[in-house]
Amino acid sequence: MKREIVLRNLSSRETYRVNLPCVIGRSDEADLKFSDRSISQHHALIEEIDNEIWIKDLESANGVLVNRQKIEAAAILEAGDSIQLGHTKLLVSPEDDDVFKQTDVLHSVTPKGIQELEHEKLRLIYDITTELSENQDLPVLVESIFSRLHEIFKQDRNYLGLFQEDGKLKPISPDAFSGPVPLSTTIVNRLFEKGEAFLLEDALSEEALKRKESVLALRIRSALCAPLIHHNQIHGVIYLDRNIPGAYNQDDLEFLRTIALLLAPLIENARLWSELKKHYANAMETLKETQAKLIEMERRAAYVRLAQAMAHEIRNPLMAMGGLVRRLGQSESKSSGSPKFQAIMSLVERVEMILNEVDGFVKLPPVSLKLDRIDLLLEEAIDSHDWELLKDGRRPTLSVDTSHVTVPFDPNLIKKAFSMIFKEILLSIPQGSEFSITIRHSDDDVEILIGEISEIKQLCELFDQELQGKPWGSGLFLNIAHKIIADHRGKLLLDPEGNSAFPVVIKIPRTIKARDK
Repeated sequence: MKREIVLRNLSSRETYRVNLPCVIGRSDEADLKFSDRSISQHHALIEEIDNEIWIKDLESANGVLVNRQKIEAAAILEAGDSIQLGHTKLLVSPEDDDVFKQTDVLHSVTPKGIQELEHEKLRLIYDITTELSENQDLPVLVESIFSRLHEIFKQDRNYLGLFQEDGKLKPISPDAFSGPVPLSTTIVNRLFEKGEAFLLEDALSEEALKRKESVLALRIRSALCAPLIHHNQIHGVIYLDRNIPGAYNQDDLEFLRTIALLLAPLIENARLWSELKKHYANAMETLKETQAKLIEMERRAAYVRLAQAMAHEIRNPLMAMGGLVRRLGQSESKSSGSPKFQAIMSLVERVEMILNEVDGFVKLPPVSLKLDRIDLLLEEAIDSHDWELLKDGRRPTLSVDTSHVTVPFDPNLIKKAFSMIFKEILLSIPQGSEFSITIRHSDDDVEILIGEISEIKQLCELFDQELQGKPWGSGLFLNIAHKIIADHRGKLLLDPEGNSAFPVVIKIPRTIKARDK
């Protein structure tokens, strides 16, 4: 007598009593036939060997799973085991002559396979909600979610995207498709307008999809897609696909829809939290910059007050000394022409001049920008300067290597800055050195190069660390020039390896920024 077993279809609840050996497949020649496209023509063989029931994979396309584990070639079957062929799931029932009694038992008791699956789904929902509530890093969250979903859906590809203001999808998943999501415009519109999820059992059976190059290239056969809905608005979609037909059914779609309903508010909250953190970080950065500027302004204001106080304290005794020296010279005409007397008067006059410059530095007016030619102003500054103190009595030569000579600046202040730079470098230019002034442009700036400098030199500003300890870095004239140029949003650059404040590079912006207007 042939051995019989009872198989139960976990989806349709149908019961099959089959004689062994039994070939299961989609072919008309199969002993137990299914129309499931994911089942091969001759998919598996169930037979008795040495009083044991065995199932053998007949080199099927999608393999055979016993208790959710894919078998290598064959495996022993026992009562209560689950079998999965493609998308069809069967349960091996205990042997019983009364099929109807067996059916009643199956209806009243949850099969082991179904129970395990439902438990896993519940655990997945719990894990997702717990993790999303504790972690707000969207890319990390999405990667974790898809990893967990793979335990149930076994997807080959996944995608989670949010709709932008222009209606386009933007992925937030780490392993998103390199190209657009392989969804038709009709499906996207249906998702966006009506919030309808969809199930694709076999893309190649759909006329609208099987001709799409993306579907063919990615070998998409089965797909699930559900909208992310929050506060009655569609925020995005979650999408899974596999390259085997019939991989998903309506129950899978409903479960993914449930997952999407859970994800939507949590992802939206995570997105808002991420934006809030960015705004907070930007606000903190702006606050730090503002605080640094306020500290710098207060420091400069303190320097100005100190300079003003020092000038006041020095001026009174200096004026008295100068008056006494002059009266002494008038009363003793012989001594007034002596070198020592002339040296004393020269030093007194120089200190008076410096004090006047300190007063001018303290009382520098605000910058009033207007478009003008920087080359003409520089020529005027050169012509008005006294070059007799230069060791070899030379005047600098001016050359213009750019057509961008009209820039926004305050003529009086910039002319004063040039004068201060000339005073600073006048006695420090090495004899015989090339003393040229060149106007050129660099990106958005006009550059004024006083002297010659290598293009590969790394220049720095007056208060940079590299110039600490340079005695000429604290020179009054250079500081006045630096202040004026900085007020123009420009830069005064020096060679940190040099022995003096020569050569000098001045950069002035070619355009007026909004905050300068």
